[in-house]
Amino acid sequence: MEKLGILVIRGSGGTGFNRQKKFIEKINRRLTKHNINTNHIAYEYIDWYEPLQSQQELLLERMLDSEDLKLKSRMLRKFLITNIADLINYGGKPNLPDQVYEKTHLMVYDSILKLQNRVIEHAPLIIIASSMGTEIMNNYIWDRQHAGENDPFGNTAFERFETLVGLFTFGNNIPIFSSSSEIDELQPIQFPIQNILPELKALALWENYFDRNDPLGYPIKFINEHYANANVEDIQIGVGNLLSFWNILSHFGYWTSGKLQKRVSNFILKVMTATG
Repeated sequence: MEKLGILVIRGSGGTGFNRQKKFIEKINRRLTKHNINTNHIAYEYIDWYEPLQSQQELLLERMLDSEDLKLKSRMLRKFLITNIADLINYGGKPNLPDQVYEKTHLMVYDSILKLQNRVIEHAPLIIIASSMGTEIMNNYIWDRQHAGENDPFGNTAFERFETLVGLFTFGNNIPIFSSSSEIDELQPIQFPIQNILPELKALALWENYFDRNDPLGYPIKFINEHYANANVEDIQIGVGNLLSFWNILSHFGYWTSGKLQKRVSNFILKVMTATG
């Protein structure tokens, strides 16, 4: 059984975790240089996309393969349907029933169970989330914190995020969804959770990274007074390459950022050292 669990959730655009796995590989190299045995770390990648993907692929097939439709900007249309449309299709709000919302959260729960089965009891948990994944995890954690005693997804301390010690969010989408609610009434998730293990509370860290050139990634403390007082730090960072750092494509550059790899690996090192 491993000593630390790390959940990785990506954003929109299809299945697969090539960028995320390369990100983790570079983190593990850094940790190895500090004599950390990375075999004591369990990683789980959350594939939440299937409930949306099947419908999007059907739509694209009918649209792009049609001889009657002679649409222009085909690549842009595909990008919008497989990326921007996720923001609409995921839908739902915490504690309110919605088919895609519920199916997506079932997939998140499945990944949490898989990770839980690979780590020791009360193992520290770190979440690395990007883009649409930040909104999904935000809602999922909120639901656990407000579900009451009979939450089918909250049977253990690990499932209830009572061991969540680190939260890294990249290219955060939360403000895009926030305008669908009464903004001044919105509240962030509780972090660290009230029932966090005492030995983890002093280590608890939530850092939200955004690129000012990324129109799909945002700081969140500006949303309202509740977020302004939340235990989260907004950090502006430059990501992307020469072709992308200055435009919307910068949104896809977080996973290749050496600065983020270094920051996350340093925190993992701190947790592993403190908890033995």
